[in-house]
Amino acid sequence: MRFHLLRLLVCTLLFSVAAMPVYAADTAGDKADIRVAFINPGYGTKGFWKDVRDTMQAAADQFGFDLIVFDSDRDWKMMIESAEKVFALDPPPDYIIAVNEHQQGTRIILEAQERGIPVIMLLNDLTKEQKDTYGYPGRDIKNWILTLTPDNERAGYDIATSLIDGARLANNDHLPRTLCLLSIAGDRKTPASLQRLDGLDHALSRYPVLRERRRLVANWSYDEAYRQTAAWLERGECVDAVWAANDDIALGAIAALEEAGRVPGKNVFVGGLNWSSAGLQNVKEGKMTLTHGGHFFAGAWVMVLLHDYINGVEFLKENHEISFRMEAVTRENLDYFEDVLLSRDWSRIDFSRFSIANSSPGAEYHFGLQPKSDREELDRNLPELRR
Repeated sequence: MRFHLLRLLVCTLLFSVAAMPVYAADTAGDKADIRVAFINPGYGTKGFWKDVRDTMQAAADQFGFDLIVFDSDRDWKMMIESAEKVFALDPPPDYIIAVNEHQQGTRIILEAQERGIPVIMLLNDLTKEQKDTYGYPGRDIKNWILTLTPDNERAGYDIATSLIDGARLANNDHLPRTLCLLSIAGDRKTPASLQRLDGLDHALSRYPVLRERRRLVANWSYDEAYRQTAAWLERGECVDAVWAANDDIALGAIAALEEAGRVPGKNVFVGGLNWSSAGLQNVKEGKMTLTHGGHFFAGAWVMVLLHDYINGVEFLKENHEISFRMEAVTRENLDYFEDVLLSRDWSRIDFSRFSIANSSPGAEYHFGLQPKSDREELDRNLPELRR
């Protein structure tokens, strides 16, 4: 009974109206027959969500979609307003791309269902609790056609193991008995943050050399990570390694460590995630063990999936929840990634080559910048994570 009342409440909630849409430039001309609205939970001018937005735009241009973006500046109220603006479009969009940021995805899906608009969830899926209450894509909620998420658990695991590798390399292939680990999470709610922590926990159980001394939450913020790391160091606590949920957190921790006289890459080891320009530079300088990432390419990958869905790819009729492996950029492979990542000219990438619309039956998706053969070799050598 409680679940029915909750669903009724969500369905009847009215979104306030304030945010104005940002119409992306249409370079596809007369081909732009399909209108796609993206409810961007972040900023359109900076940071991770700008990269998501930009890769999505590059791929949309190539596939001839008319992309309309509503930026929400990491403000959950503004995100609700952005959703209402999407539903007020006349004519309505053909498809909506949404994110379960602040766990607002359910109300967007249900509101779209009332209007018969297909929805694709991107990057942050509904939680298991939300799905158990309201339903699953394709099966229970027909207009929820697809979900595309990165393997955040694997990324969290890889960041942790890179800290061990960094310490071993700096100590001529010898490891100290333990590495005092300071872990700094993004937040306590989003599926992406929780899954990265699951990967960290698996690494902690597998490698006792990592001894977690404290787990903090920095709300994805450089400033908060700097403040909390500095406070930890001022108390004289042991820190040999920092597991950071994203690059901003890693960079804030590095600033505090350097201020305290530590030398990242020499006597303390830091790993992050986002493939940010600053993160890549710190990897190049040896201050970070890696910047994991590639998940902002989900903006482009979701356009590939939409193109294939519209073109009747059989795989997508049976597989509504799709995950893709992120990639770790280290000093060893930085040269391979550096050119395209530092220029950030996503139009140079031919996104049609990731489509399987014209492939033989049984083809699967391989999303990433590394060649398919290299990724398959990597997959064979990776340990299985607990599920």
